[in-house]
Amino acid sequence: MANNQKAFDPTDAVITVGANTAGSFPIGIQLLGPNGKALTHSACVFCYLAKDAAGATICVDATDTTSMAAGSDGLMVEAAGYATAVSGHFVSEDDGGIDITAIVLTTKTMYLVVVLPNGKLVISDIMTYTA
Repeated sequence: MANNQKAFDPTDAVITVGANTAGSFPIGIQLLGPNGKALTHSACVFCYLAKDAAGATICVDATDTTSMAAGSDGLMVEAAGYATAVSGHFVSEDDGGIDITAIVLTTKTMYLVVVLPNGKLVISDIMTYTA
C-alpha cells in the first residue's frame, strides 16, 4: 500500500453492465478494499464514459448524445469544468455499491471508466447501442 493510500480507500472495483433497454444501460459498481472484499462504508470515485476500451477518449463531441445518472445506490456529483453528463464523482452507499444508468440516443459504443483514488482505471465491458 502506498504511503498516501488509506486503509479505507477503494483499491479495486467490479463493474457489471446490465442488458440494454432502448439505449439505457444499467451499471452496477462494487468498490473493493485492500482485502479484496466489498467496502463496508461509503467512498467516492470519479467515473466517465469513454469511446475506447483503454479509456483514452471521453464520450464528448459535437454529435454526442450520451449521458449518465445515478441509479438507486449512490449519488452523482457532476464535476464543473469537466464533460458534464458523461463524467462525475460518485459516492457509494455504505456497502461500497453504486448504480449508474448510461443513456444513449444514437448508435454508440462506449465503456464506463472508474478512476480509483490510487489512480487505477477499472473499465467496463463494451456497451453497444444501435438506434
